[in-house]
Parts: sequence; structure tokens; C-alpha cells
Amino acid sequence: MNDLLSFKNKKVIVFDLDGTIVKLAADWHSLKDVLAERYSEYYQEECQFRSISACLSNIIKRNDEEELRKNFEIIRQYELENIRENVPIEESVFFIKNLSLFGVQKTTKLAVLSLNTRRTIIESLKLANIYELIDFIVGREDVRKWKPEPQGLLKIKEHFDVKKEEMVFIGDLDNDLLTGQNAGIDSFLVDELIELVKDLRRKS
Repeated sequence: MNDLLSFKNKKVIVFDLDGTIVKLAADWHSLKDVLAERYSEYYQEECQFRSISACLSNIIKRNDEEELRKNFEIIRQYELENIRENVPIEESVFFIKNLSLFGVQKTTKLAVLSLNTRRTIIESLKLANIYELIDFIVGREDVRKWKPEPQGLLKIKEHFDVKKEEMVFIGDLDNDLLTGQNAGIDSFLVDELIELVKDLRRKS
């Protein structure tokens, strides 16, 4: 039995959003191209960004908060465009709705840490009928250093005033595992959570 199967001492469970709770229907490649083109035209400087976060990080280095907000708006528009085509990850939703079945204490808090914008997170959680079950959200706009930087997880830790060992982070990518590692917080892939749910159902 690995650590994920026991939530006994966990006071906060943190979830990634896209690929962990739902699968978003956004066109990430097109969005990245739009942001990169905007950056090149606006700053008259060529850019070949590996990721959306890398593009935004360069704007932060320029201390250009206004342009950063405009980029957030573009990201939000792309994310929300096809949001009703989201596909909930059924096992994750079941887990969140039935925490007691998995030994999670009633006092345990749930949070979401995502590279998506807050509006996208909120609408996605509402569509999955679990918004009211989430206690705290950290979205793209809420930090200035993004995964795998630990800032988001540490913000959640500070909000709930808990110890690192009292938290667990669940995501779908190696980048999420690295985020947990950088924050000193246990992290696991959602595949393990999905297997946990399936195992419970097989025994039911």
C-alpha cells in the first residue's frame, strides 16, 4: 500500500484541474502560437517559447503587469470557448464526492492548483457539480511563478496554515510531481487515484 492510499494525516488535498478533474477542450497549441505572436509584435523581439508559462514569465521579467493581464484575458477566452465540451474524469469526481469512503477526515480541506484561469476552474468545477466541495482555488492569475515552481502549493499551505506533510497534491503530469517535490509536499499521479476508486468499486 503506497502513501496515496492513506489520507489519515492529510488536512489538505490539492488537485490539478485539466487532466486530473476534467479534460478541457481548449486548443492549447493555437493559444500558445497567438501569445507568442503577440509577444513578438508587442516587444519587437523574436520568441520561441516552449510553453505558455514561459511566455508569461518573460512578460513578468519586463515588469509589464498591464500586458500580463491582457494575456490572461486571451487565455481565459480560449479556455472558455469550448468549456461545455469538457469531459469530467469520472473517478476523480466520485472521489471528491465520496471522501469518507477513502478514509478522508471530515475536516480535510480540498483545493485546486491549476495553470488555468480562475474563471475556467470555477466553471469547470460547476459543470462537474463539485464547485461547492472545493474550499480554495489558486489559478493562473493568482501567482507569478507557475508549476513546477512551488509558489502555488505554498500559497495553499499558507492559506490553510498547515504543515507540508499534512498536504498531498494530485496531478496528471510529471510536471505536477516535480511541483510537489519542489514544495516538499507529497505528490502523486491521478492514475493512482483512479485505480484507488476502481479498486473500491470492485470490492463493493
